[in-house]
Amino acid sequence: MKSLDEVRADLRGLIVGQLVPLTDDELVDGAPLVDQVLDSLGIAEVAVFIEEEIGRPLHETEEVRSTFASVDAVVSFIAEHR
Repeated sequence: MKSLDEVRADLRGLIVGQLVPLTDDELVDGAPLVDQVLDSLGIAEVAVFIEEEIGRPLHETEEVRSTFASVDAVVSFIAEHR
């Protein structure tokens, strides 16, 4: 199982490397992702990332704005649901 630091690095790599034209320095872990960084396709990609990390599909009640609020929020969600 990956450490949370590795999960954070992988998530940041996904966002910066594939989803948005930002540099790693421009992506702040506590900054809002929804509406400001990620579009609906980006959120869907992050949902797949979460599902792979927790080993199951997200429940409908988990697919909420707060789950995807920031890098910190995504990593916290994964930590709680592993």
